[in-house]
Amino acid sequence: MKLAWSNLAKRELQDLRRYSVERWGREAAQHYLVDLREAAQRLSADPLRARLLKGPFRILRVRSHYLIVHLDAAADRLTIARVLHVAMDIERHLP
Repeated sequence: MKLAWSNLAKRELQDLRRYSVERWGREAAQHYLVDLREAAQRLSADPLRARLLKGPFRILRVRSHYLIVHLDAAADRLTIARVLHVAMDIERHLP
């Protein structure tokens, strides 16, 4: 399945990187982002490992964040719609 990232999710990754570098340093931030990107890649190979959230949206926890994904089986595409911290109100931030 083709993997795509929404513009919003890309910005959230940039913000997460910036915050993580300031808080924990460049190396830790890099490892964290690699974990998120690798989880997204694995999810594109097996999208049903993310649990159903609402409508076409699914959710997968990766460390302290959730990947909110939009599954479009007809287009054979999985889009990472949001990258949200676990403390956030997920429903409020759905696309």
